[in-house]
Amino acid sequence: MNYFVLAALLVLCCCCALDARPARFRSRPLDNSETWNNIMVMAKHAQAQDRDHETRLIPVIPSDKLKEGDVCCATIKILDYYLRHILDAQVHEGVEHHYPRLHLVKPDLNRVARDLEPHCNSKQADVEHLRTFTQNLKRAGEMYKNKSKAQNKAIGETDILFHYLYESCSATSTA
Repeated sequence: MNYFVLAALLVLCCCCALDARPARFRSRPLDNSETWNNIMVMAKHAQAQDRDHETRLIPVIPSDKLKEGDVCCATIKILDYYLRHILDAQVHEGVEHHYPRLHLVKPDLNRVARDLEPHCNSKQADVEHLRTFTQNLKRAGEMYKNKSKAQNKAIGETDILFHYLYESCSATSTA
């Protein structure tokens, strides 16, 4: 009887191993409810300052594309842009205190970028999403005649970006 159970367990393990897909490392802040809450508080504050609810900076990515994992690198590239050009600008301009919990969000976003970047194989589509985002940001700055208002809109969309990272950079998808 013990041999039968052992054999069945061995067959089950083999089947699971054959079905397994290559796994990508999952960055811990993506699954942390505190990080989600901090991002939501910061984004809601920025959204309350924004009067233009028609314009969107982050390109819309259909949920089926997010689930496929093909856009993980694109969202990582947009995150990198956020970290270097939007969130860091708030610190350098001395308005970091203007956004609640920014001081908590930045380290978590930096960790996500640091954890996921090595697992990202860049493709042309990745560059297209980043290019679309940066063009939208530039146009918004021109439309508002104020770069900081465009950056505020981008901060208000941090929740969208984090959602995209969460959905597209799952532990089982491949970059």
